[in-house]
Amino acid sequence: MLLAKKLTAPQREYLNIEEAADFIGVSRQSLDRWRMDASGPAVHRVGRRVMYSISDLRSFMDEHRHRTLR
Repeated sequence: MLLAKKLTAPQREYLNIEEAADFIGVSRQSLDRWRMDASGPAVHRVGRRVMYSISDLRSFMDEHRHRTLR
């Protein structure tokens, strides 16, 4: 039951850093590092808050998909 809940898309369009990291399966530190290097998903700043849109996270994952060589 918990697994099914985890695989469904959140009800909001924007996620905070922890939620975004969980959504794409990486650590918060990875997102922080990618943001500083400008190599990660697009980020939105709302005041001091850092937010990620679900569509940007999905696009980032699609852009970094690798096919196997088989």
